[in-house]
Amino acid sequence: MRRGFWSFGVLAGLLLGSQVAHAADTAPYVTPMHDADIDYVMVGPGGQHLHQRMRWSAKLWRQRVDPEGAATVMLTDYRTHKLMVLDTTAKSATVTGAPGDSFSAPGTLAPGGWKQVGPATIAGESCMIWESLDTNKLPTDFCYTADGLLLGATQGGRLVVQAASVSRAAQADALFDPPEGYHRVDSGH
Repeated sequence: MRRGFWSFGVLAGLLLGSQVAHAADTAPYVTPMHDADIDYVMVGPGGQHLHQRMRWSAKLWRQRVDPEGAATVMLTDYRTHKLMVLDTTAKSATVTGAPGDSFSAPGTLAPGGWKQVGPATIAGESCMIWESLDTNKLPTDFCYTADGLLLGATQGGRLVVQAASVSRAAQADALFDPPEGYHRVDSGH
């Protein structure tokens, strides 16, 4: 559902100083520049609200997505372009190539066509709304912070995802690896 960093799983689904000020005119940063822990609310197909926790390690370029109520956790390593799906009931880790054909490194402006719409505040954080196309080529409004956090997305006026809480606290490296005792399954894709 997103350009660059986000492969939100259930959604499906991130430099400094003068560069950030200049970026505001052309395109957003779409990959977090710092560690992040964001709780998202998504609207499901039946209109139900679903929570999903996303954590990001800026040092490792790794993302962890924990969908609420699911027995799976998604770990993506953007340096190696690998996706690992943890099955918490079977204690397995299935490894495949990460989805998406592009990744914008932290501190790199997003590729593609972007139109700045205006400022917003979501979960107590300032962000800029940008019009662009999502990975399915559908017109979408994205709200990104100056440091690359996605705080919200709407499509045709319909809420797709919105941050409920945001933390920029350091994330432990161990969060981005399977726990002890998991067996690895290579998917062959």
